Amino acid sequence: MTNAYPQFTAATVQLNALPYQDTFLKIANVYADSTRASMEQLWISSSRIIMEETIKAFIAASQSCAEALTRNAVAVQQQSFGRLINANQKAVELMGQSFAEAMSAGWKPAR
Repeated sequence: MTNAYPQFTAATVQLNALPYQDTFLKIANVYADSTRASMEQLWISSSRIIMEETIKAFIAASQSCAEALTRNAVAVQQQSFGRLINANQKAVELMGQSFAEAMSAGWKPAR
């Protein structure tokens, strides 16, 4: 039986899938390496910034605390000195009163 249409067999092109898989794997590795490097850089730089800022904050807090303690010591010293002056004045007053009483007792007529 002859057919008016010629018979064509489908051409099967067999592509070796392995080279394409290797290429795609290489491309994926390139992107993975790039992403990994970026993430490492972000992690390391962020950690460094956190450490630096923590140290700066600790130093600033230490300095602020030292300044506050110094101001407090000066204020307490001034108050203490003021109290000492008041105590000296009261002591002089008491000595003066005692001396005046002793002197006036000598001037009183005997009973």
